[in-house]
Amino acid sequence: MNKQFSNLCVLFLFFGFVMGYAQSDNISKPSRIKIDGVAAVIGDYVILDSDIDKAYIDLQSQGIPTSNIESCSLLGKLMEDKLYAHHAEQDSLEVSDAEINDYVGRTIDYFVQELGSMEKVLEFYKKKDEQSFRSELFDINRVQQLSQRMQANIVEEIEVTPEEVRTFFDKIPKGQLPVFGA
Repeated sequence: MNKQFSNLCVLFLFFGFVMGYAQSDNISKPSRIKIDGVAAVIGDYVILDSDIDKAYIDLQSQGIPTSNIESCSLLGKLMEDKLYAHHAEQDSLEVSDAEINDYVGRTIDYFVQELGSMEKVLEFYKKKDEQSFRSELFDINRVQQLSQRMQANIVEEIEVTPEEVRTFFDKIPKGQLPVFGA
């Protein structure tokens, strides 16, 4: 009985120690902060939550109002672009680095012209140096170019006749047709 009592005491002490440690651990730990998260994965391409935020910033820098654009639709567009780029790589469509670097250079020149200086551009896009900004623009534009090439590849042999267009629009009810010039 003495051995049982001693085992029971050790068990209670251990339980008390664990509970005390758990409570003190909860008090002393700072709250967790989410830095970034994976929104989607398309092939080798990962879309982060921060990529959606960057897309908003990009749209705003182009003067496009973003108040009516939902994150879900923006994510859908990013996923579509990554899907086209992934299939372009699978189909061995290529974009030259020189072509992308040239486009990145023109884009940066435009940003500098609009904002006044490279420092203001880096501040606006929250980048620490020009090289990291160029690298990010290179990656973004590479995906865009691959996506555009794949889309063009898909529709290059599609022919639509004027009669097919007429038939398509004739099937739309009159009340649902868009009004132009109103």
